Amino acid sequence: MAFSTSIESSDMSTLENLFSELVSNGVTRKERDYAKTTICDTVAVAVAATRDARSKTLLDTMATSDRVQKGYSPLLGTGAWAHPVDAALHFGFCAHLLDFDDDETEMAMAHLSAPSLGAAYAVANRAQVGLDHDSLVESYIAGCKAMVVIGSAWNPKMHAKGWHPTSVLGIFGAAMAAAKGMELSADQTVQAMRLAASLASGGRGAFGGMGKPLQVGQAAASGLRCALLAQADWLASPGAITGGKGLGVSLSGEFPQKEPEEPESFPPDGFVTKIFPSCTATHAAVQLALDLRKQHTVQEIEQVECCLDPGAIKILQEEMPSTGDEARFSLAYCVSFAIVHGKLGLSAFGPGAFSKGDSSDPSVRDLMERIVIVPTDDLPKGPSGIATGAHLQIKSVNGSVDRATRIAAPGSTSQPTSTAELDSKWTDCLSQVSGPKHAERLLPLLKAASRVDGITKLNDALREINANGQVT
Repeated sequence: MAFSTSIESSDMSTLENLFSELVSNGVTRKERDYAKTTICDTVAVAVAATRDARSKTLLDTMATSDRVQKGYSPLLGTGAWAHPVDAALHFGFCAHLLDFDDDETEMAMAHLSAPSLGAAYAVANRAQVGLDHDSLVESYIAGCKAMVVIGSAWNPKMHAKGWHPTSVLGIFGAAMAAAKGMELSADQTVQAMRLAASLASGGRGAFGGMGKPLQVGQAAASGLRCALLAQADWLASPGAITGGKGLGVSLSGEFPQKEPEEPESFPPDGFVTKIFPSCTATHAAVQLALDLRKQHTVQEIEQVECCLDPGAIKILQEEMPSTGDEARFSLAYCVSFAIVHGKLGLSAFGPGAFSKGDSSDPSVRDLMERIVIVPTDDLPKGPSGIATGAHLQIKSVNGSVDRATRIAAPGSTSQPTSTAELDSKWTDCLSQVSGPKHAERLLPLLKAASRVDGITKLNDALREINANGQVT
């Protein structure tokens, strides 16, 4: 039975009216050009995680096919196919597993691309559906903007209460991306977003464990599911998102809700393209450590003082890490590893980096004991109220002191990543599946991944690697 999904604009909240506009609006050439890079970046970090044993375990819980079936989507980097909802789950999980995916630190306070692109990828790559190759970019941007718009109304209180915005807002980003890619009407899109309110979840207590990437992958999958249900004329409660008993009130504790801001152009001001596979709150200090280490040997360092915003310190883990996942949230570990090795890449958190509940590197363990973390309120803050910059001081046993400051995380819109930095990151990611030998040959395919046919060629190459270890 079909039901009428027509909704008068007067019956929609300000937030819902913005949703109906987002699904209908186009994107600018500038937005499209930037998104091509961020899509490739997210595909790179997702590909890197496809060989992780935990990704393979997740696949074991899915019904997959080795054959192409109409309407199925490819599971990135595996050669297998699955229902689009499962493909979105797999992509979102892999994209967030290594904590190398981009971040938005001011409005959404969330990783935008993993859930939004997870759903957009699954929709745009459905077999034998005949989709527009360019729809992937527009769907992805719409999803990212939806997360920022909702975040502008619910944050920073939602984040402060312990919710994980990437998963809570990510389901709405995924629903919007899917609605755009499936060409849902504005009314159907609002219904999808209202349905998503019933499934939004995820707390920051999951940080440091496997629940964190799982809830992000689930956000991508559930958002897409809600769009499919809205396409089938499912109706949701009008008060599900912004009503007096709606999700927004439950998460932020505010009623009436703060009015959302008009969507910014993409990327938003708080957007950060990561150059380190760790929590964004560690990045400014890590970059400073890399800058200052050249003037010191590890043995002559008496103390490293890291000054961060109190809000940033609360995001991080105080205890000494016992696993690579925990280490991504340990400032002491990240800074120490960077000083000892002159880099902080995927190997810092991978297999062999930890043994028997401790870092496998005695030099890193030793330096961690000399890291001091100090709160400071003198770094510039944005709407989130949490600064992403840092001061760092290295004191030597001979009494010399070197200090430096970064006002924002490297990779932010004010301090963007260079082409060389991205190429290095992407090559590191591709090396996880192909080895260094073939990574450079895969790089041109990755750089075309913002098009559906580009992702198809990359998937074909990765399937060949899975089969015989070579790029053909």
